[in-house]
Amino acid sequence: MKSDIIMLTNEGTGIRESIEQAVSSAAYRGLNNKETLRLRLLSEEMLGMLREIAGKTEARFWVESEGKKFQLHMLACPQITEPMRKELLLVSSSGKNAAAVGVMGKLRDIFERAFDASEIGDQNSYYMQGLLLSASAEGIDPLVYSANANMVTWSMQKFKSTVKEEKETSEEALEEWDELEKSIIANLADEVRIAIRGNKVEMTVYKDFGGK
Repeated sequence: MKSDIIMLTNEGTGIRESIEQAVSSAAYRGLNNKETLRLRLLSEEMLGMLREIAGKTEARFWVESEGKKFQLHMLACPQITEPMRKELLLVSSSGKNAAAVGVMGKLRDIFERAFDASEIGDQNSYYMQGLLLSASAEGIDPLVYSANANMVTWSMQKFKSTVKEEKETSEEALEEWDELEKSIIANLADEVRIAIRGNKVEMTVYKDFGGK
């Protein structure tokens, strides 16, 4: 089942309605109170990230479900030009893109960079740690693949797996692992993927309540 699509902006429009949509989907599928709360928390984390994106951004939110398997979708598109976004980030006192803090900060940073194809060659390590390459891309430089692929996908599970392998030898990876252990979305979601298609970016949060 696919829910109604809610139109959003990072200025707050549609946020409350989207959370209500997630809760309604939980009720429709018969989730208990604890499961409903977890789905609500996941939607709040996702929508809260949208609020942090610099410049005017519009998005669409919807829920897909089958049994106790849920997907929260947010498809975003910037409403300002790339130079305008760069200028906003330059004057921002928080320096968001310079130092993304926490898991949600990193997800938001990937979102913002995806809006600007010129930044594809200047990605932070966490982007590369979670990048999924197709089978046909084996042996290709990931940056070259990112710049030329019609669709690029970043995976939370791939990121977690890579960080887990690197944390014994890398202080940066150890800090990332600590962030993952403290993150609501990293602990509650089965998977989070960010798909980049041109100037549109879609985040999908996956959660199956059937096995837990």
